[in-house]
Amino acid sequence: MSRKHGSDYATQGAIVLVVDDQPRNIQLVGSILSEAGYEVMPALSGEQAFARMRAQCPDLVLLDMMMPGMDGFEVCKHIRRDALCSQVPVIFLTAAGEREFLVRAFESGAVDYLTKPVDATELLLRVRTHLELKLARDAVERVSGEREEVTSILAHDLKNPLTSIRFGVDMLTDVENVPPPARRTQILLSIREDANRMIELIARFLDRRADSELTTRLHPSPLRLDHVARLTAQNLLMAAQGKRIELVLEQVRAATALADPEGVGKVVENLVSNAVKFSPPGSAVDIDVHSDASGFARLSVLDRGPGISEADREKLFQKYVRLSARPTGEESSTGLGLAIAKQLAEQMGGRLWYEDRAGGGACFCLELPALTNA
Repeated sequence: MSRKHGSDYATQGAIVLVVDDQPRNIQLVGSILSEAGYEVMPALSGEQAFARMRAQCPDLVLLDMMMPGMDGFEVCKHIRRDALCSQVPVIFLTAAGEREFLVRAFESGAVDYLTKPVDATELLLRVRTHLELKLARDAVERVSGEREEVTSILAHDLKNPLTSIRFGVDMLTDVENVPPPARRTQILLSIREDANRMIELIARFLDRRADSELTTRLHPSPLRLDHVARLTAQNLLMAAQGKRIELVLEQVRAATALADPEGVGKVVENLVSNAVKFSPPGSAVDIDVHSDASGFARLSVLDRGPGISEADREKLFQKYVRLSARPTGEESSTGLGLAIAKQLAEQMGGRLWYEDRAGGGACFCLELPALTNA
């Protein structure tokens, strides 16, 4: 496919409806667009344009202002009232003597205009600009809609377990009708199960959100990797103590990396959290940090869990993939955390990989560019 006249990759293949009662004008404009990689949908009248649009909604309309029968103003108003194509940008094609009608053109819903005879370079620039704006608007609306839908689902799904928890707490605190010990135990187990359900729902929501936001620009700055390790261990201390797991920081050495603080925090928290999830109760998770001679700062998280089987290693960092090993305390796992962590590491100029731990268990290593003179 040709890319002459500066047509942009993002808009290649877009459908442009060209409406003009003069076949020669359609041929001229259509040849310019076709050569630049656009798909041209011709129409010789407003009525024919609507028939074509019913079959397939275009990405942009180039519309002649003055036509017999239904003129361009009426066509544009109909487009704006159409449920499927109301957001399609319309660019008017106007002769120099028709510029006095431009106010009517914009009032009818046009976004721009071009003067005949059409200049090829100007035509392609205007078309590309408005197609890119449409793509951006569509993306914003899609993300906004998806987030609103996910938030509504999350709120709905959290309502039931929260109601059950409140009901259980009311029963346990009713001094006039104290439940027997067996019933109290049952209520407490139910409250714990409902709380776990909510934690899993929230974790899945946050992982999906993080995945959708990976394209945001990272801001690297000098960062003490050993400080991140200690802070993460402190934040996850209660979760580890709940499983009688010790977080060992004896091999944490001062190391400064050039990386995005929030991105590194997400990666390290994911690695340590996973180690706690998959470690047997009563074991230890070791966190090591140091700088090596190759100019990288390395953080390693080592556990005594089941490790990663040979069959699972090929899909280890893939999205939405759950491995054969299961969390030892029935914790939630969305299948997104490691994929996000690996992408973040690579976006910061580093890498993330897995190794078998000597004596059994898993070892995940995060390596980032170091500042040796910091």
